[in-house]
Amino acid sequence: MSDMVPQGWEVKKIGESKVVVLDGDRGSEYPKERDFSQNGYCLFLSAKNVTQNGFVFSDCSFISREKDEKLRKGRLDKFDIVITTRGTVGNIAFFDDSVSYEKIRINSGMAILRNEEKSISHIFLYHLLNSILIKNQIDFFTFGSAQPQLTIGTLNSIYLRIPPLAEQKKIASILTSVDQVIEKTESEISKLQDLKKGMMQQLLTQGIG
Repeated sequence: MSDMVPQGWEVKKIGESKVVVLDGDRGSEYPKERDFSQNGYCLFLSAKNVTQNGFVFSDCSFISREKDEKLRKGRLDKFDIVITTRGTVGNIAFFDDSVSYEKIRINSGMAILRNEEKSISHIFLYHLLNSILIKNQIDFFTFGSAQPQLTIGTLNSIYLRIPPLAEQKKIASILTSVDQVIEKTESEISKLQDLKKGMMQQLLTQGIG
């Protein structure tokens, strides 16, 4: 894998870096259906919240402070990255400053990637994990046909290609700008689709004259 890497870049497995892979809490205190509410102390992520396009918070479930304090693992820190590991595998979301919630926990079908490597930019790591280079490795390591899964061990076996920090920041800046253009374009497309629906309703019921 390292043969085609640009000069000055480093190749290492996640498990060989200081990017720590953390599991959620699966113990006896794991929340049951009755523990969830539409409002509460801590956002408890579901598969609906971690999509191919990152976090989506249109449908959220919360747990109380009491339940949150009983859970040992799975709490997000700022700049953590969430990856889905069961069912729909490989969706990535980034807990950056754009997320309005402060207290968030993952469910049992997710893992946390916590970047403690000073030589790796948080936002670069997020873009890297969303790249086809990583997606192909995730597809390779995913197992199970009825319910696809990705284990903590296999996540640690994924190779990262890491350029010097200055280059990481430039790459991340370019990709973030592209994401912003895509988001704006998708918003405009949505508005045009709504406009078209209204026009169709009028034209197909009242005509042009």
